[in-house]
Amino acid sequence: MMILGIVMLAWPTMAAEIPAGSVVLTVAGNIARVNRPAYDANRDMFFRYHKRTFAKAFVFDRAMLESLGVKTFHVRWAGPKVMSGPRLVDVLDAAGCQERTVDTLALDGFRFKADTTAREWIVATRADGQPLGIGGRGPLWLVTETDVGLGPWALFFIQCGEEEQNSVRSR
Repeated sequence: MMILGIVMLAWPTMAAEIPAGSVVLTVAGNIARVNRPAYDANRDMFFRYHKRTFAKAFVFDRAMLESLGVKTFHVRWAGPKVMSGPRLVDVLDAAGCQERTVDTLALDGFRFKADTTAREWIVATRADGQPLGIGGRGPLWLVTETDVGLGPWALFFIQCGEEEQNSVRSR
């Protein structure tokens, strides 16, 4: 009975780590927290297309990302002027990633190394207050205030640490 009580007390914390909405970001690799199964070639067709495999991954929906806190950048360029979302370091911390330079991947295969010690990045979930959607630079956009076009838009995957063997897609 005591074990059941402990499990029931822990359940709200465990349940909060499971996305309620559609997954928009996967952080994989050398991470301390896991909330989805390892890569499965039959189930993970999009990861297979991008030649990404992983033993451990933590996934986020938009609400989970925004619950980490929202930072706003006012940017100067021809597109949206206000970008908002959690800081990249907070996303990495939530997944248990200790690395501060990570490999990011966009839906179109664009790869980018983001160094969180060199500049402050946000994982933008919104542009001018509206959720980013597929075709509108979404689902996410890695943005820094000074170089708005430097990071990838259509971000969906972050690799923490070394890549799994055979998981690099060449262009």
